[in-house]
Amino acid sequence: MYNNALHSCTFSFTCWLVGGQLHKGCSEAGGGLDVMADLLFTCCVPATRSVAAVYHPPPTRREDIDHRNNEIIGSTRIECGVPQLNFQKRIIGGNEAYFGEFPWQAHIRIAGYQCGGVLINRLFVATAAHCIHRARLKDVTVFLGEYDTQNTGHYIEPLPEQVHKVVQKIIHPSFQYRVTQPDRFDLALLRLSRPVLYRENVLPICLPHQSDIFKGQTGVVAGWGKTDTTYGKTGTNILQKATVPILSDEECLQWHDHKNINLELFSEMFCAGHSDGHMDACLGDSGGPLIVYHEGRWTLAGITSAGFGCAVDHQPGIYHKVSDTSSPHKSPLVFAHDTPRHAKVGLANALPGTPTYSLDTPAHPPDTPAHSLDRQWKGWLTHGTRQPTR
Repeated sequence: MYNNALHSCTFSFTCWLVGGQLHKGCSEAGGGLDVMADLLFTCCVPATRSVAAVYHPPPTRREDIDHRNNEIIGSTRIECGVPQLNFQKRIIGGNEAYFGEFPWQAHIRIAGYQCGGVLINRLFVATAAHCIHRARLKDVTVFLGEYDTQNTGHYIEPLPEQVHKVVQKIIHPSFQYRVTQPDRFDLALLRLSRPVLYRENVLPICLPHQSDIFKGQTGVVAGWGKTDTTYGKTGTNILQKATVPILSDEECLQWHDHKNINLELFSEMFCAGHSDGHMDACLGDSGGPLIVYHEGRWTLAGITSAGFGCAVDHQPGIYHKVSDTSSPHKSPLVFAHDTPRHAKVGLANALPGTPTYSLDTPAHPPDTPAHSLDRQWKGWLTHGTRQPTR
């Protein structure tokens, strides 16, 4: 207790990190029996907020609240695909992620269900088209910097999440919803109502070059989906991660053929998973990223799309191939212009010339000419952040 108000007893370093004021009193809360309590723990009083309720950063760190220099956190220049935190706390067959381990991870709540997503710049989150193609904008909320979705208090979260409404949803114009096969071009963008504030738990992912080939490499998937195959079990409240090897198309087709599954695999798709199925993405992970550590930074290789079951042997997950979609020769999607190494991210507060229309109606109404959609789609992501040019 401090000034007749109750505050939590918190690990002293964590209180300092989040900008709190350290006061004694935790030993009294424990009956005075623990003489070390006031050394290790503190009565953490939140720093006084201004009238505008602006969150103040930890000591020795400088942050520009009005976004004019939003690419800087402290004295560190922000680069895509490079986490800034290494806090360790304490997906099926996976493990709990660390707080801030995947700062580009988005948790998307859509009325009564959830999907994953990935932050690609200050205004856009990418996800699976099948997650949101029928959703109303008012029902979609994007959480960035999230870790414990239920705020149980069992895990220390040194920085708060950022909550964003969505003002625009953009479905890939070639998206095809299919019942018995994986959806084609299962990719969509969500335009946020305001630019995100980059900080250690909210950072963008790197986008691949169209020439990048990740076959044979190990990817990482993360999400808040189901963590076992129990019928009816809901997703986890703690972000989970799992490593999955990226398969060749031939191997993926052979695995499914071995299980008597007729899989139609197209060039904008790829498969990733273990032959014994011990780690896999599952229901609720759709739309989340599959990332690969490539040339010193994490790069977006795929968007979680589909799978014939979860964590079943020889039935790997199926992902949308981002490098294929970013090719102007294969698709109207052009994610971003190449940027030099150490380029600053978040280059625009808005995309100039971006067309708008009501997005509570289908994103690609049947009376819209295909060539018009192609031109629109090309301009939407020209301010993303590519992996630095080799």
